[in-house]
Amino acid sequence: MSQRLRTCPLLEHPSTNVRLRAAPAPWDLRRCEETGFVYLANPPAQHLFQDAFAWEATHEREAALRSEREPVVHAVSGWMKRFRRRVLRRDKMTALVASVLQDVARRAPQDPLRLVDVGCGEGMLAHRVVEQLPEGVAARIEPIGIEISNVLAQRSSRALRRHGGRCIHATGIDGLAKVESDSVHAIVLSCILEHEIEPLPLLRRCVSRLAADGRVVVKVPNYACLARHVRGSRWCGYRWPDHVNYFTPKTLVAMGQAAGLRVVRMTLADRQPLSDSLYAVFGRASQVHANAA
Repeated sequence: MSQRLRTCPLLEHPSTNVRLRAAPAPWDLRRCEETGFVYLANPPAQHLFQDAFAWEATHEREAALRSEREPVVHAVSGWMKRFRRRVLRRDKMTALVASVLQDVARRAPQDPLRLVDVGCGEGMLAHRVVEQLPEGVAARIEPIGIEISNVLAQRSSRALRRHGGRCIHATGIDGLAKVESDSVHAIVLSCILEHEIEPLPLLRRCVSRLAADGRVVVKVPNYACLARHVRGSRWCGYRWPDHVNYFTPKTLVAMGQAAGLRVVRMTLADRQPLSDSLYAVFGRASQVHANAA
């Protein structure tokens, strides 16, 4: 079921690494000595994320496991998430993507706005973005989802059709290959890079699909957060085996730069150590078209 040991995903050559203790058997967590990047060295084969390790399956199993091991912590965490979403109405990813699209709309007041959500799940982010945008801007959105899960791809197709969009049932890299080069104004990688066995090729494919003023909006678990140090192997950002990459602010920036991206936004609030999540907005490092695989 597992692939042969992979090298550091941030590099394109073998490097010295150290095995870490956080992962349960048979999973092998490593830290690259050259880059500091933390990754699963023996991830499942990518095709298994279609069903056996699809998000909806692993999420349900993980929730049940955490509820059994730490019922109070699990209940409090769930309550806080619902409170932020329903009462405070905080949805940072939606706000970031809407802001990116509004900026593009001001510069190009007549053009369609293409939004690609890689790992789109049930396709609801596009709906939330459209709800936040002014009517004239929302009407110009062309949403495209990319989803590897068999079940979620079907649900996303139905959701995106309501906004004149579509879902591509594929991996992130293969799905982006079916989108025209230099055409996308916002590519969303929300909770997807930590699942991607080839994150650097995926980001390079994103660069080749971006319009000149396009942006890549990223959210990943924050491996540098305080909770990971306090909670150890019970940190909520660990998910075995579907989280195969663990990013700090430094390694996320390094990954983006290696792919041909530059940081447009990563404020202290986006990378604060008290948050389990890490955010960044990237743009092309230059106007020169990046080489695409």
